[in-house]
Amino acid sequence: MLARTVRIMKFTRIALLVSVVSLFAAGCSSEGNVFALGVGDCFGGQAAGEISDVPIVECSEPHESEVYSVWDVEGESLPIGTSSFEEGCLERFEAAIGAPFESSVVYSSIIFPTSDSWDQGDREVICYGFEVDEEFNPIKVTGSILDSGR
Repeated sequence: MLARTVRIMKFTRIALLVSVVSLFAAGCSSEGNVFALGVGDCFGGQAAGEISDVPIVECSEPHESEVYSVWDVEGESLPIGTSSFEEGCLERFEAAIGAPFESSVVYSSIIFPTSDSWDQGDREVICYGFEVDEEFNPIKVTGSILDSGR
């Protein structure tokens, strides 16, 4: 089974990389193939490591994450590191969320190809956003973060 890799990021004035250690399921969810995620899809947790499915939920239900951009990587080989994926998501953030990344309460994460999925033609990067509490724990929100200005 093919999987994709996940990376969490948030930049303020200085880059801060955050790792999330598990995938939290939410009520009223159904498993969804990560290769079929699109802009505006919400899911009930934070993805971590290599994944192939996420628990899809309606955005009108409590959820932790929402896809804000999906784009394809250019080139013949899988980029080394994640900086090009992170930059691509940051370039698309403000237009999708309605606020600059640096001042937004929304954090960003990426789902990107593994070497195995790349070898099979996977070039898609998925950018998703989520919010956290004061202790940096992901929180559930109801509704969309798209064009929210948060």
